[in-house]
Amino acid sequence: MKETFKTEKLTFISYGLLVVAYALFFFLLLKKSGGVNFSAIILILFALPVLAYFLFLSVKKVVISEEGLEVVGITGKKRVKWEEISEVSAVPGRRNFLFISTKEGKLIVIDDSTEDFKRIMEEVGKRVPEEKLSENYREALKNYKKSYGSQALILTAALVLLFLLLRSFL
Repeated sequence: MKETFKTEKLTFISYGLLVVAYALFFFLLLKKSGGVNFSAIILILFALPVLAYFLFLSVKKVVISEEGLEVVGITGKKRVKWEEISEVSAVPGRRNFLFISTKEGKLIVIDDSTEDFKRIMEEVGKRVPEEKLSENYREALKNYKKSYGSQALILTAALVLLFLLLRSFL
């Protein structure tokens, strides 16, 4: 049985709204300035990482199966069989991460912007031998609590940009 986990909806919507707000903001900026100029290009360059991260979120998925784990991202797929895993580290904080190392030196990173992150941690914890889990793994799993701080920050930024756009039209 395969389980597929994609980007959490609130994270995806937050970044999508921010990308739309940036696009509208730059369109208005270009229109008011009469065309492309050096300042506009610099501002657009600052927005490219947000667009790139949104594209990453749109293709990101984690697939857990009886054979192993597959993580799909903007740069491709990484597959690992359960028996190939050499170490799993849980890094709790404002954002939580799973770092999965393989015997061949591959590193797979899963963050809590993935839907049902706790379930992913539980599945990994069931399928990987205890000695390959970091010392804090069970504690991190037990104490896991989803943080919405980054989504709130992104939504605030998007809403501020949209507010500025509305003010410029009124």
